Parts: sequence; C-alpha cells; structure tokens
Amino acid sequence: MRSKTFHWSLTGWTIILFYAVCGLLLLLWPDLALKTANFALAAVLCVVGLISIVDYLRGETINGILGFGLAKGLILLMVGVGLMIRSNILINLLPFLWGVAMIVGGFAKVQIAFDLKRVDRGRWWLMLLGALISFLLGIIAVSKSVFFAYTVTQIAGISLLVEAALDVVALLTVRRELKIMKT
Repeated sequence: MRSKTFHWSLTGWTIILFYAVCGLLLLLWPDLALKTANFALAAVLCVVGLISIVDYLRGETINGILGFGLAKGLILLMVGVGLMIRSNILINLLPFLWGVAMIVGGFAKVQIAFDLKRVDRGRWWLMLLGALISFLLGIIAVSKSVFFAYTVTQIAGISLLVEAALDVVALLTVRRELKIMKT
C-alpha cells in the first residue's frame, strides 16, 4: 500500500508543480510561453515523425506493413512543420486544452469530495467548492480561447496557479484522511 500511496503522491506533486510553473509562465510571459510551447511541440513532432520514417525504411517489411510507420511518420512530420509555419494554431488551441485540463481536475475534486463525504468527514463540501472553482475557470478558458488567446492565456495562467493551490489542498487532505483511516 505504501508504494501506491508514494507513487500517487509523487505523481500528484509533479502535476501540481507543472501547473504552477505553467501558470506563472502564462501569467508573466504569455507570448513567450505560447511560442515556446508551440515550437517545442513542433520540434518533438518532427523528430518523432522522422524517427518513424527512418524506422520504417530500415525495418522489416512485415513490421512496416502492420505498423503504418511511414504514414504515422509523415503525418507527425507534416503536423510539426505545420505548427512551425502556422504557430497561431497552437496559440489558439492551448488555452482551450488547459481549460479542458482544469475541467478534468474539477471532476477529480468532485470524486475526492464525495469520497470524503462517504467516510463522514465534516468539510467535504470545501473540496466540492474547489471543484466548482476548477469548473468555472476551465469553462472560461475553453469558451474564450479562440477569440482572446493572449488575455485568456493570462487567465489560464491564473487558473493554473489556482488549480495548483487547490490540488495541494486536495493532496494534503487525502493524505491526512488516509492516515486517520489507517489508525
């Protein structure tokens, strides 16, 4: 049980740190953060696409036929080059994706809230309130991302910082409750 708890906790803290760093970057330097994310993703897609193409050309025929390595490689390469040429595509898409991530985080908080209620913890509704905040911030980011990408990027940055803070509270609450339940 300890290894699962440790793994979940490490994963939770990693996600919180990622949210906090992305939130600060988006809040303080939205243009730079979005352009960097765009070109980093484009470069990764191009490299993975080229590796897939080379693997296809150097690999066995049967593996190439079954794995669609050439097609996957060409698609990834095309998308990577497209993102380099048209960087505004990702700039408009990222706030939407972050909004979706916040909504997903809200669903996780709903489950934690109901789990706390099921074990008769008094302040379970605070986690439900945190879920509502995650939902609202996520919906704002999703609904406004196409029209106000840079402003919403800063809102997404603030939202990610809030999400990180809410996740810290959620993680610490779950840890405390698990300790109480074990005793």
